[in-house]
Amino acid sequence: MNKCDFGLVTRILESGEKVNIGEQEITVKPLPDSDKTGVMDQREFFIRSAIFSFQKSVPIGFSVQGMRQVTKTYCLDCCSSEIIGDSFVLDVKGRSVRVFSYVPADKAGQKLPCMIYAHGGSFIASKAEFYKEPCRYVAENLGCRVFNVDFSLAPENMYPAAIEDICAAIAYIYENADSLNVEKEKIGMFGDSAGCDLVLAAILDNKSEAKISYAGLFYPCVDLYSQDKLYDWNLDMYDIADEQRELILSRLQLGRADGEGNNDLMGAILKAYAGERYDEIKRNPDVSPIYADLGNMPYTGVFASEFDGLRVQAEYYSRLLDKAGVPNEHIRYRGVSHAFLDYFGILPQAQAALLEMCGQVRKVWGEE
Repeated sequence: MNKCDFGLVTRILESGEKVNIGEQEITVKPLPDSDKTGVMDQREFFIRSAIFSFQKSVPIGFSVQGMRQVTKTYCLDCCSSEIIGDSFVLDVKGRSVRVFSYVPADKAGQKLPCMIYAHGGSFIASKAEFYKEPCRYVAENLGCRVFNVDFSLAPENMYPAAIEDICAAIAYIYENADSLNVEKEKIGMFGDSAGCDLVLAAILDNKSEAKISYAGLFYPCVDLYSQDKLYDWNLDMYDIADEQRELILSRLQLGRADGEGNNDLMGAILKAYAGERYDEIKRNPDVSPIYADLGNMPYTGVFASEFDGLRVQAEYYSRLLDKAGVPNEHIRYRGVSHAFLDYFGILPQAQAALLEMCGQVRKVWGEE
């Protein structure tokens, strides 16, 4: 797959309109090279239609091994300067947790702000290394250090192991800020999908003295239970062109909360994550952050996909932040579906969203 033209990224960054969606106003970014609505970006369509055709020919039910086999990324190097990579290992309750780090080579000896990243994969799949390129890109564009936590996966390591791993990374980075050359007053976090859930959970459960100043959420999962009808989920909320209807509907199953479609998927993921504790923890704030007291959350950026079943709960979470008085910015990218960071460098929306996040972080850190 070819790297996208950066001109398309620029078009996305320079476009967008404020849209009122009921109780809130969000920014909606159009397709960079098409006026069509209700359709996928042509690059996303090419990728997803091939995957969908394969899935229809070899239908499989939910399984941990199945998820791990199909969870892959195709991220490209978009950095224009040298980025130094390194790693260290933490012992967290007997678990070896590797933390990868990235820093611009020309700033390697300087004390810098940092961002801590948690990857997606439904808590049971994927690896930190799969997201090396987005992390390197953030390090370059923010001129900071990025720490990428390879947290423990369920079901081998059940809830709250992954949260403990990320909290341990936060504490270690803060407590060793001098030796790591980190500005301890400028620590932000970002994640995608299930990684957003873990980022928010770690902020809620953080027992260290570190104060997290920013949370970047890419197509976030914030309601794993998704059965309390706290928000309306209606297929009419999605603009879907007839010629792509079957494919787009396949991308709306995760988080679909209208009683139709594959609603067992969220339950299966939560049970794989929580095991026998499912009923005990399904409404825990560090499992489904929409149940949390959000008053002390940091500035939050939400970067949502148009064709994502989780989009509705992400919008609801933004409304909760508004009500709690927490500054936040919500951007929806047309033409893409869940997990668009998996194709960083190929989909212009992925690059644009990371650059939008970097702009928000600079403002929070007083660097713009």
